[in-house]
Amino acid sequence: MYSPRIMPSHHNNPGGVMLDLRTINSITGMMALLMAFVLLGMRHYYPRRIKGTLLWALSPIVGGCSSLAYGLDGLLPAALAAMLGNALAYASAAMNLFGTAAFYEHPLNGRRWLAFTLAVLGVIACFMLVWPDYRMRVMVFALAMTVYTGMHASMHWRHGLSFAGRLLAALLLLRCLILLLRAGSAPFIDAADATRYGPGLIQMLYLSSFSVGGMLTCLGFVLLASERVRAEFERMANVDPLTGAASRRAIMQSLDGEVQRWRRTGRVFSILLLDIDHFKRINDRHGHAVGDQVLARFADSVTSALRSIDTLGRYGGEEFVVLLPDNDLQSAAVAAERVRQIVERQIVEAGLPACTTSIGCACIDASGPTVESLLAHADAALYAAKHEGRNAVRLAQPQAEQASASARR
Repeated sequence: MYSPRIMPSHHNNPGGVMLDLRTINSITGMMALLMAFVLLGMRHYYPRRIKGTLLWALSPIVGGCSSLAYGLDGLLPAALAAMLGNALAYASAAMNLFGTAAFYEHPLNGRRWLAFTLAVLGVIACFMLVWPDYRMRVMVFALAMTVYTGMHASMHWRHGLSFAGRLLAALLLLRCLILLLRAGSAPFIDAADATRYGPGLIQMLYLSSFSVGGMLTCLGFVLLASERVRAEFERMANVDPLTGAASRRAIMQSLDGEVQRWRRTGRVFSILLLDIDHFKRINDRHGHAVGDQVLARFADSVTSALRSIDTLGRYGGEEFVVLLPDNDLQSAAVAAERVRQIVERQIVEAGLPACTTSIGCACIDASGPTVESLLAHADAALYAAKHEGRNAVRLAQPQAEQASASARR
């Protein structure tokens, strides 16, 4: 009898090409492990202040174990393999979420998320053992994973204002859409007794999202951590490590920016040049460790006397510069006197050797149009304060008065 040749059906795959879903599952596991090794290797070069990287690195390992557990279907009882794979998949998602929470220093309630996950696994177990229905299991699993992924995306969107943060938020939102598509399509394309590896374009897209999406998420984590490292280096370059004041480089950049703003708008600003009186004597008598404590306390005292828009910078040694935006010379003199009094009082209250400060004040409209000339006039005023007995405030003379005084001489 003639038997017709049976052609492969393409009803579930219009393109006629369908990757084996077990192969996709294996690829997912291998790629997850590869990215885990990358993250584990790179985290050793990150400063300890960057939190969450260990959880990010462990998440792909747990995700790879989840793929392995799913692949044991046939070697293990189907229910055991599926439940183990589901539990590990949720654990991987939780590690990503809690790693990101630690990175942004935004703590989450771990017990609440654990209770949520256990409840979801309980519902899935009911639809596996009590009322077997693959469609309901897919819907519950995908919707719960959407909650994890959506919360993760929301955290990056709210706290990750950089390129990497926005990229991760977009990738995670795309995964949410795929998860919702899979959950919504389950009642229409799946049978109650279907399996995870049944053919179908949507199922292939769904499983592939864990592979490709997981890899891209890991790359996003690397970018995010690298941005934080760069920010840390910039912070180290811009902040004096001993006093917490702006570094010389940073304060000079701020001064230059204020000069440019003054040229555009005509809005004046002033600076204070401060020097701790007899600081060498403190170092010689009490040692450099105590001297460092005096410097740190001095910076704290000065900062407490300033406005939020003012900037304190360490100019060098025991010399500091204060930038006072929108302050004329008389306003700067009032601020300087307030600083002088607070320093004199608070250093002693802290139990450190008594010290005072001499301060020179200069204003941009009175002292020349450049940072260099402004600092020179403030330095001249500081020298006058030192020369006249220290623990004093002196104002730079306006250029017109200096010219008149020079003519009289």
